[in-house]
Amino acid sequence: MRILSPFSQIAIICLVFGSCVVAQSDHIVVKDQYSNYDYAYAVRIPKGLTGSRSPSPFPNHGFVIQLSDHPNATLAVDASYNAALWNSFEEAIEAHKEYFKDDVGGEVSVVAQAPAVLGRLKAILFLMKPQTADTSEVREVLLAFRKADGEVGIVYEIILTTSTSRYDKDKHLIDDLQKNMATEVIA
Repeated sequence: MRILSPFSQIAIICLVFGSCVVAQSDHIVVKDQYSNYDYAYAVRIPKGLTGSRSPSPFPNHGFVIQLSDHPNATLAVDASYNAALWNSFEEAIEAHKEYFKDDVGGEVSVVAQAPAVLGRLKAILFLMKPQTADTSEVREVLLAFRKADGEVGIVYEIILTTSTSRYDKDKHLIDDLQKNMATEVIA
């Protein structure tokens, strides 16, 4: 069974319901501070940015910030149960390569990778680029696991998708969210 990327899941939901271009009232606006009690995390949204998330009855995993008029310039924050049962960062990276490959329509490479920390959890930061010159998108992912004995655990992700021309302008946003994210039980 193939697990779809969060972006592919959103696309399928959009196809089922007819459109992803919806009025702001069809989304919940996310500003300043976002707290998610279901997945035990909170994050401060960088000044000047506004995110959105789907209202009930849709699941509450996180939010997306549209960075420009270009539909693929987004910053997404997500937490989900580890339904893919990834056992390592390597498995998660390979899955993300497949998701990005599907999104850009060609082979992709991890061009940078470094250990990181996300809300006191051991994390990995990696940057992917398409191998073909006709696609100018890049995707940077910060990913952490919260493991729980006898359970599947939680995967936390901050995902920046943007054009190569915008990357230098946008790349600080992952760092901004990383510094302001807490992955602890929220009181």
